[in-house]
Amino acid sequence: MSEVKLKDIAEELNISVVTVSNALSGKKGVSAKVRNQVQNKAKELGYDLSKYQRKEETAIKIGVVVSDKYLEIGASFYWSLYQRVAYTASKKNSFTIFEVLEEENIEKGKTPKLLSEGEMEGLIIIGWLPHDYVKKVVDSTKVPVVLLDFYIDDMSCDAVISNSYVGMYKMTKYLLERGHREIAFLGSVYANENIMDRYFGYRKAMQEWGLSIRPEWVLKDRDVFTGEIDIELPKKMPTAFVANCDLSASRLHTELKKMGYRVPEDISIVGYDNYLYGDPFAEEVTTYNVDMDQMAKEAVQILLKRVRGMNVHSGIRYIDSHIIERKSVPPLSCD
Repeated sequence: MSEVKLKDIAEELNISVVTVSNALSGKKGVSAKVRNQVQNKAKELGYDLSKYQRKEETAIKIGVVVSDKYLEIGASFYWSLYQRVAYTASKKNSFTIFEVLEEENIEKGKTPKLLSEGEMEGLIIIGWLPHDYVKKVVDSTKVPVVLLDFYIDDMSCDAVISNSYVGMYKMTKYLLERGHREIAFLGSVYANENIMDRYFGYRKAMQEWGLSIRPEWVLKDRDVFTGEIDIELPKKMPTAFVANCDLSASRLHTELKKMGYRVPEDISIVGYDNYLYGDPFAEEVTTYNVDMDQMAKEAVQILLKRVRGMNVHSGIRYIDSHIIERKSVPPLSCD
């Protein structure tokens, strides 16, 4: 009996040889239904699938990209997240190649250089990037793509993110349970999906307690385009602020001190991330812990499965965590 070839499978299913190859190798552009048909037909005809099934011990090259606006070596949340991705990949006998994307090139639509070199077998994009740019990157590459710490609804690539909605709900409820009723949200709601999800987690907790959202207490913390943080405090102050990230919580703390307010004696603050590198307020702020270790593990595991041709689609993987209690919120009795 002669050896079964790709064209034999293609002829049986009345599809192209390229489609058969892409289906067996786990590449994009093939529906789950067609992929299953190809795999089943290959087994039925006795095709040697070992040619396409990657072995666990084979090292895989993972490209990782992040915008330069998110990076400050040694201090950035995303630099720390990348280090965890690299460590996880190395434990899986794979390795990462890192590229910093310049904002100017993102605006011009220039795709990452590491993709043009054609060596990557999978790609992880860390941190929110414009929808059109991400779509161009995903469409221009044949390798699987995983988004880390952000997601885009109308794209088929997988995403791993912190459970922002639930996390901020927990933080707001934490304040409510300690007697606060006048609670402001600090975060530019339309800056990205993460902040918007956190805003709606805040709204859910407030509405569960029968409290309306005061527009003047939904404060912007950054420029949507540049990301530069600049906080303008309201005329009538709340008793507590829930900040969308610890960095904004720290900047808020500084502004309150300038105006003569004490934290937590006069005003309470909670944050989100549990990451405030080199800032003394890190030892004081009660915050929601973002489990970067688990996020990195999930992103790498999902990507490696896709690279190895496993027919999986994880969609959006939400990583929940817990509250870290420190000194920025004292008990407050209800009158």
